[in-house]
Amino acid sequence: MTDATRETTYQCPTCRRLELFVQPQCEEGHGEGCPDWACVICGTALFVDTSFADGEQVEVERVRGSKAPRVA
Repeated sequence: MTDATRETTYQCPTCRRLELFVQPQCEEGHGEGCPDWACVICGTALFVDTSFADGEQVEVERVRGSKAPRVA
């Protein structure tokens, strides 16, 4: 792990507890917005939608005849 490696904690589905996750070197050019994270304990990979993590607003609208809203 280099000094440039990003770290955060997520609930690991394999370890079944909060664990440290690191962001591997992105080969797809996402930079800091890369959605790939790996558990340092078991290696489980997570794909994290950073638009929700960053608090991006989504538009919700009601579909006619439906009781449940849908995300537009």
